[in-house]
Amino acid sequence: MEDVSCRKCGNLLKLLAMTKQPTTRAELVDSRARKRSPTLIKAAERIYCGTGYSVSNALYVITGKSVVVIDTTESLSAAQASYSDFRKISALPVSYIIYTHFHGDHIRGAKAFHGPGVKIIAQDRMPKELARNNMLLPYRERVNAIQLGTPLPANPGGSLLNDPEDGYVPPDILFDEECRFEEGGTHFELYHTAGESADHVMVWLPGEKTLFPGDLFYRCFPMLSNPLKADRCVLSWVDSLERMRKLGSEHLVPSHGPPMQGASEIDATLANYAKAIRHVHDETVKGINEKLSLAEILRRVRLPEELASLPYLQERYGMVRWAVQGIFRQYTGWLDFAPVHLNPCPRRKFARALLEAGGGAAAFVARAKRGIEAGENQIVLELTDVILEIHPRHPRATALRLKALTRLNESAANALERNIYRAAVRELRQRSTNQS
Repeated sequence: MEDVSCRKCGNLLKLLAMTKQPTTRAELVDSRARKRSPTLIKAAERIYCGTGYSVSNALYVITGKSVVVIDTTESLSAAQASYSDFRKISALPVSYIIYTHFHGDHIRGAKAFHGPGVKIIAQDRMPKELARNNMLLPYRERVNAIQLGTPLPANPGGSLLNDPEDGYVPPDILFDEECRFEEGGTHFELYHTAGESADHVMVWLPGEKTLFPGDLFYRCFPMLSNPLKADRCVLSWVDSLERMRKLGSEHLVPSHGPPMQGASEIDATLANYAKAIRHVHDETVKGINEKLSLAEILRRVRLPEELASLPYLQERYGMVRWAVQGIFRQYTGWLDFAPVHLNPCPRRKFARALLEAGGGAAAFVARAKRGIEAGENQIVLELTDVILEIHPRHPRATALRLKALTRLNESAANALERNIYRAAVRELRQRSTNQS
């Protein structure tokens, strides 16, 4: 690659080489997503999408003399399986690997494609994003376990060391806003497009009219605010989508899910995606400026029906109400103007006062039982929260709480929401076993 818009950053690359990677991008997964059908889809002439091998895709561009790989899946074994099948299509060597962003499901399979002479390209904010991620490695591991519905490791933070599935390789080339190069007659244009992450990159092949949007588009409402992770820059996401639309792509090859064909369909899809994100953002800001409380804004903000009915805006991953809470938090302080929340008393002290005022644990249990019978599962959770704060081994409160959590798990349509409830059920059962 020879282009002045690409630059090498020695010190940053050393930092990058020392960082450990998250186990997976748990963001788009629940236990049922593991049942996939691995397949290579021909997205356009000489362009293939390896989907179903893992949480994310490995994407292949065959040039006149080599292969360029875009994203590498979450694990070495998944990447090897995808690459093995791709080798039946082309035996050309890999020349470049492009990371669309730092999330683990895009970078942990790189060793499957890497070898002498292979160059890896990423946006130059990637080292800082990885360093911040690794500062909270034990916490991230806990979050990933909850989101994936898997048990926490016995040695939190330690399971990421010497992980045989981690095939991450640090990049050789970092760029700021754009990077252009030609390989085997194919022209590649890489642009910094923040949204999913601060270091996010889209890849554009002008000769093939093919766009690789990374994680700025996938077929469900986007995770603008993960309840367990840092919020994302919502307006930058919209700007990046509008920038993509100007390219007039005829083939869209995302890093999650199958490719899309047809300029008009792609443009309409990206336009609706951007419109949905901007609507949630603008309506939340409007509510803030109207001096509404967060609860009032949550009740008010909904996608318009013409957007809410679209199959690729269903709330199977991100949720509108989570997005509202994240946007509200980004623009305001932690106090909601209610003086009672300025200096709250200790949780245990307040719970004890509630029980005393409400007639004791028996009265709370009775009301929670009526809540179970009425299907008021959230009410049951909040009532039993008070009881178990003071009486952590209370058997009836524990049983009612387990029932409410199980119902919420079974009724949740959103994968992350379901796994959060499932993890809570598992934790409560384990705690009950340890106390018995």
